[in-house]
Amino acid sequence: MTKHRELTMLIVGDVFVRRDDPPGVFKHVKDLLRGADFTLGNLEGSVADSGSAREKAGAVAWKADARQIAAVETAGFHAMTVANNHMMDYGHEALLETLSNLDRLGVKHAGGGHNFAEAHAPAIMEREGCRVALLGYTSVFMEGWAARPESSGLAVMSARTSYEPPARYFEAPGTPPIIHTWVVPADKVQLTADIAAARRQADIVVCTFHWGVSGGYKKLTEYQVELGHHAIDAGADLVFGHHPHVTQGVEVYRGRVIFYSLGNFTFARHNPAKGHELETMIIRCRIRDRQLQAVEFLPARCDQELNPHVLDLERGRDVVDLVRERSGEFGTEFVAHGDAMQVVTDGERAAAPQAA
Repeated sequence: MTKHRELTMLIVGDVFVRRDDPPGVFKHVKDLLRGADFTLGNLEGSVADSGSAREKAGAVAWKADARQIAAVETAGFHAMTVANNHMMDYGHEALLETLSNLDRLGVKHAGGGHNFAEAHAPAIMEREGCRVALLGYTSVFMEGWAARPESSGLAVMSARTSYEPPARYFEAPGTPPIIHTWVVPADKVQLTADIAAARRQADIVVCTFHWGVSGGYKKLTEYQVELGHHAIDAGADLVFGHHPHVTQGVEVYRGRVIFYSLGNFTFARHNPAKGHELETMIIRCRIRDRQLQAVEFLPARCDQELNPHVLDLERGRDVVDLVRERSGEFGTEFVAHGDAMQVVTDGERAAAPQAA
């Protein structure tokens, strides 16, 4: 039996580039990204010359011009999710042009398409007999953005919100309500079916969600945890999220890892006044025998020009501490493993490397 080499998969958060020299944004990380067998990320907005701005109840609509796709090409992304709250800011035309631009580069995409079936289909990548499927969804979207059987759009996971008065609301006027959120049951059923379909085509299934609250909000909403757990229960091997523009906690659930938010990898609309952070992380998965053998993260940070840099564990100590602190509610353990922090899963505890 032929023994295959260990493969690597890198995953980053939000990518939105808008500059005169698009490829230059990844000059410090290009070799790392291109050296992976699978490189994935979230394309945070359309990259197109077509379309017109849509009304978003006062929110700003944005896109990048088509030449910015050169940054994606330079980084060597193998697949990207397009399911997010800015991909359709300039309508269906800009979405479809973006998909066409990715197709031209040979970059697979998930989370959007000409119809419902395409939007919910996995992006399949193969290297040395190992097949990886990426499924992408957004819970942050405007009315009319969800793909339909005969119309283009995004793959969505809808959530609902309720507000519960606190016990002492009558005594303390202005006390904020308790906020509850949950995933629409029909969408959870669809997610189960999508993951099952992806599993029939691939050895490893990765789910990604655009979810939570932006504006530098660091807490998790209830539906993020519900949806992340459901994806694992349905058979996903790994879950990663984005949208808050900050890093959020890492959880090990049933021996599999959920990264609730990777933060911004590079984000042209970075705004510290809104709580956006320059700190981020890169997931690195080690794959052997067509299975995830270890899940790690590399600390990273954007400079003032929004160019991402990978940090060694010493220079990235503050990022490591940030991730550890925000993962505290889950009791997640991390151990130093070479240049990365490895997430300790249930099956690894007995043989884990030295804790950092």
